[in-house]
Amino acid sequence: MRQYLLLLYLCSAVSAYGQTLPKDFRNLSTDVQAVILEYVFFSEQANQIWGQDYEAPTPYTLVKYLDDYHTKTRIDFANGRIRIENQGSQTPKASLEHAIVATLLTPADPNAVDLYTAADMGLTGRPFLAGQVQDHEGHTILYPWRAQRYAQWLITHRLQQRGGRYWVEIPMVAHYKQVGAEQYRRYAQQSSTRHRVPIHLIMAIMEAESSFNPFAVSHANAYGLMQIMQRTAGLDVNQRIHGRSVPPTRDYLFQPKNNIDMGTAYLAILRDVYLRDIRHPLAREYSVIAAYNGGAGNLLKTFHQDRQRAIARINAMSPQQVYNTIVASHPKLESRRYLQKVTDFQHNYRHW
Repeated sequence: MRQYLLLLYLCSAVSAYGQTLPKDFRNLSTDVQAVILEYVFFSEQANQIWGQDYEAPTPYTLVKYLDDYHTKTRIDFANGRIRIENQGSQTPKASLEHAIVATLLTPADPNAVDLYTAADMGLTGRPFLAGQVQDHEGHTILYPWRAQRYAQWLITHRLQQRGGRYWVEIPMVAHYKQVGAEQYRRYAQQSSTRHRVPIHLIMAIMEAESSFNPFAVSHANAYGLMQIMQRTAGLDVNQRIHGRSVPPTRDYLFQPKNNIDMGTAYLAILRDVYLRDIRHPLAREYSVIAAYNGGAGNLLKTFHQDRQRAIARINAMSPQQVYNTIVASHPKLESRRYLQKVTDFQHNYRHW
C-alpha cells in the first residue's frame, strides 16, 4: 500500500511542477510520470501473475500483456518467433484467441499501443506485422476475419499446455527482417538525403539496434528503431539541429519517421562535430559506428587518453587498422561487437 501512495504522490508532484514549466518541459514531465508508472505499477501487476516469468519489452522483443495481465504476447524480432501464452485465466482458450487476433492486427503506429498496461491493442490501420507473418494457408494477414480464422486454427492445431499454462507459437516468415526493413525505407531515404548519411549505414544501425522493432525499449530507456536516448543523442540533435534546449519526448521517439531522422542526424553530428578531424572517410565511418554505440569519448580513448593524440593516431592508420584496433581494444566489449555487426549488416542494404 505504501508504494502505491508513494506512486500517487510522485506523479501528482511531477504533474503539479510540470504545469509551471514551458510547454516542452511540461511534455517532459509527462514522460517522467509515465516512467514512474511503468517501473512501479506495471511491473508489480504483471509480477503478481507471472512471477519469475515476468518479462518487459526490450530492443529486440515486443512484450505486451492483455486480459488483466493473464495473457502475455512476446514477439522476438531477433529470431522471428511469436509466443502468446495465458496463465490463470478462467477462459484461457478464448483469451488466447483474442490475444492472437490483437497481435496479428497490432497497428504500425507504436503510439497506438500501450506497452505498460493490460489495455487492448488498437486494431486500426495496416498491421505492422503485415508480410512478416502468414496464416496456415500461406496468406498475409491484413484483416480481422483472416486473423480470427488463423487464431481459431492455431487454438485447434497448435495449442500447447502445461499445468495451468496454455500457449501457441507462431513462426515469422523466413525473410521477415527484409519485410520489416522495407517498411522504413522511405523514411531512411529521406533522412539519408537530408543529413548526407548513406542509407546502407542507417539501415544497418537500425537492424543492429532493434531488428526493426518499432516498439523497442532498452533497460536504459532508449526508444524506437534506432534506440535514441532522450537526454543524450536526442537532446544533442534538438540543440544542434532543431534549436531546442529540451530532449524529445518518448511519444516523439516512438514515431518511426522521427526516430529514424533523429538517429540519422546524430550520426551526422558524430561525423561532422565530434569526429570531424578524422581524415579518411572510411576510418571516420568506423569511428562513427563505434561512437553511436559507446560514445565519442570511449572511441577516442581506444587510441589515446588525450583527444588530439587519439585523432593523430587514427589519422596515421589505414582504415583497416582503425577497424582492427576498435574491435580489439575498445573499452566496451559491446562496442567492439557492434562495429562488427553493423559493418556486416551494411552489405544487406548496399543495393538500396
